[in-house]
Amino acid sequence: MSDLQMSGTIKKYWKDLAAVAIASAAVCAGLAMPLRAAEKADKAVDFNKDIKPILAQNCVKCHKPDPRNPRGPAGGLRLDDKTAAMKGGKAGNDIVPGKAEDSLMFKLLTAPVKNGDHEIGAMPKPMRGKEFQPIAKEKIELIKAWIDQGAKWPD
Repeated sequence: MSDLQMSGTIKKYWKDLAAVAIASAAVCAGLAMPLRAAEKADKAVDFNKDIKPILAQNCVKCHKPDPRNPRGPAGGLRLDDKTAAMKGGKAGNDIVPGKAEDSLMFKLLTAPVKNGDHEIGAMPKPMRGKEFQPIAKEKIELIKAWIDQGAKWPD
């Protein structure tokens, strides 16, 4: 076999080997993704570190008492105070500890919700003239995990 043919065979071998390595890495990465999501779901969510900043950035602006707003917080729900938040708002229990799927707060972060004859828009409510911008999925998953873990909110 000539040197030219040999180098072509070696090149093909290395190309095939590289393709197998890339495919293997892609498969491993794909399998690791659900594991990382499961790790986050199993990890204890810390209210002060994980949830409070999300509420402060996205929710408390409208869901706190405001002396300039005689109607009170939006939907009657306060998210700046543990007792008030756990009591819920006009639509009932917004946070059902241990049951994110039953919690209005979690449901509204993903889509509008029908409550009787009234539809409550997805949260956070967009500012006038702006389109709805949901919060990041990672933050919604943290809130879900927090609620599912009992919605622990330190005093």
